[in-house]
Amino acid sequence: MDAEKKQNAQIIIGETFYVPESGQLFEKNGAPIHLRAQSFTVLRYLAKRLGILVTRDELVSHVWRDLAVTDDSLTQCISDLRRAIGDTDRKVLKTLPKRGFVLNGQIVPATNPAVISDDVSAHVEQTNRDVVAYIRHWERIVSSEFQTEAVSVPGLAPHSPPPFVKQVLFKDVSEAAITCRRWARKHGAAIALSTPDGPYGDILATARPGEVLASFDVHGLAQQHPALSFEDLGYVDGQTESRAFRLLHQEVEQTVEPLFLDQPMLPTVAVLPLHNIHTNEPEVLGTVFADLVSSKLGAAEEINVISRLSTAAFARGTSNLADIGRFLKAEFVLSGFFIRHDNNLQLNLEFAETKTQHVLWSYRLEVSVAELVGDFEAAQELVAKIRHAILINEIRSANIMPLGSLQNYSLMLGAVGLMHRLSPHEFTKARKLLDTLTDRAPNHPVPLAWTARWHLLRVVQGWSEDPDKDAQAALGCTGRALDMDPENVLALACEGHILTNLLHRFDDAEDRYNLALEMNPSDANARALRGMLLAFQERGDEGVRDTERALRLSPLDPHRFFYLAMAAGAWLTPGDFEKVEQYARASLRLNRTHLSTLRMLAVAQQKAGKHLAARETVSDLMRLQPGLRVSAWLRSSPSAEFKTGRLFAQALREAGVPD
Repeated sequence: MDAEKKQNAQIIIGETFYVPESGQLFEKNGAPIHLRAQSFTVLRYLAKRLGILVTRDELVSHVWRDLAVTDDSLTQCISDLRRAIGDTDRKVLKTLPKRGFVLNGQIVPATNPAVISDDVSAHVEQTNRDVVAYIRHWERIVSSEFQTEAVSVPGLAPHSPPPFVKQVLFKDVSEAAITCRRWARKHGAAIALSTPDGPYGDILATARPGEVLASFDVHGLAQQHPALSFEDLGYVDGQTESRAFRLLHQEVEQTVEPLFLDQPMLPTVAVLPLHNIHTNEPEVLGTVFADLVSSKLGAAEEINVISRLSTAAFARGTSNLADIGRFLKAEFVLSGFFIRHDNNLQLNLEFAETKTQHVLWSYRLEVSVAELVGDFEAAQELVAKIRHAILINEIRSANIMPLGSLQNYSLMLGAVGLMHRLSPHEFTKARKLLDTLTDRAPNHPVPLAWTARWHLLRVVQGWSEDPDKDAQAALGCTGRALDMDPENVLALACEGHILTNLLHRFDDAEDRYNLALEMNPSDANARALRGMLLAFQERGDEGVRDTERALRLSPLDPHRFFYLAMAAGAWLTPGDFEKVEQYARASLRLNRTHLSTLRMLAVAQQKAGKHLAARETVSDLMRLQPGLRVSAWLRSSPSAEFKTGRLFAQALREAGVPD
């Protein structure tokens, strides 16, 4: 196949065809197939070596370059490609064990002109504004890039020898800027970028050889492209209608980094606008989605969220994860596209880690336009999935990486995850992570707040040898944390929990919970704890509202059993024993050894007249806590001085717990 035919060829791959010139993959009916950026890069590389063995190392080196990634990243891309091309029997994209991969396909002439671009701006995305490059040179260059007739440029003074000027139309501002920057450096040309009706003459006359200048309107279009940086040159010759901006070369760009007085503690998430795959244009619905999810995610204290005006730079969904991580300084990215059918949307979402480019989850969601622009309740579910994925990812890192190589937020989230794993061994390991984090950041309230919670959970789980000592240690940690940050939500909630359960200072505890929820109304921990406090103080309706909302806010929380137990306890006060049993059983399915849940289940069964079931539950309880006595429970329980607590104790006696 000669060079011209090869350039205009397409490759039949399985049930699809691939167009090398545009880098696009299509179904046989011409519908575009959308893949992650890394998967497309793998496809592009394999297609160049059609029928040739490509090793895993070669692919990883090409696609991820200097990034350290695991085999999982490449495996995911290969799986993506096989699904896309319908290669269920692995005959098109073959795996040769311990050697690499071979992509098989048939090269044929292009038959679908719609997928072959025929302009200088080949395979760039359409925007709502054209960009014209006016290229000025003082010698005629024998080059395919410059083989056009000269054009007349208003305002351009004559030169000797006369300059040659050409005009090239682009449909994408980033493609125009990057291409022209290369042309200017290669040929020593002076280039002005303008919209067709812009003031290009004055700007082109000002441009020096090797320089690319942009008009005010082009600069406005380019502002949302993260790889483009400009220097404002002000007005051209004092003319307010002509303002010029010099396109900077990336290698000389000066970036100002923010100063962290302490090392950053929190992972950073960027929520990108969804793009409409039918138009490849940023659309308001994609931006609405990003706004809503970013807002909900921003209420989570343990996560930093990149501003929406910053993520708008990636609205077209064309950049890869490495670029997104580099430009936005984000460790995690939520991205995707949507398909609109009348008033319904199919959202196709992907949550990934930028450093490894590992996809943590993919999710498809069907919503109506009215739901999206209305309450959009699914946003809370997405936030829960994001928080859960980050937590699991950092637990994995904490278990396989040495402490010295972990980032601070990895230490923190790893500790948080391990302390909720219901294993004494992992619980002890969590404390080591927290101690390391405290050593690294002694003046930061976050590790102190989590250390306080560690002491508290040690008592709640029944693993403490000296509950009073752990209570005092926890108070010491919350006190130091609140000295540093009086509004730290986690420290306030932990202190409220200690004041409630261990010191029985209920008014002070409620003050801490109220302040925590004033700072963050969506904090499930503080809300559940306050709900339980209100419930055993005979304020059942308020307690139920709080604990039910906490349940809604924590659908995938690793401590979900705790929220179910709090909700079960709150329903005891209004006397809905069926609801108590329902929630208690759900809690026990997640943590069979949670003692307070077993006690609540036994009481609910006894009060509902299920005496045999109550005695069976007490039997399970006594096996786990053989020293349990009603009198001892009354001495330690914060509810003992209230009617709810006294009725609870009586039901325990009746169900078989020794007095």
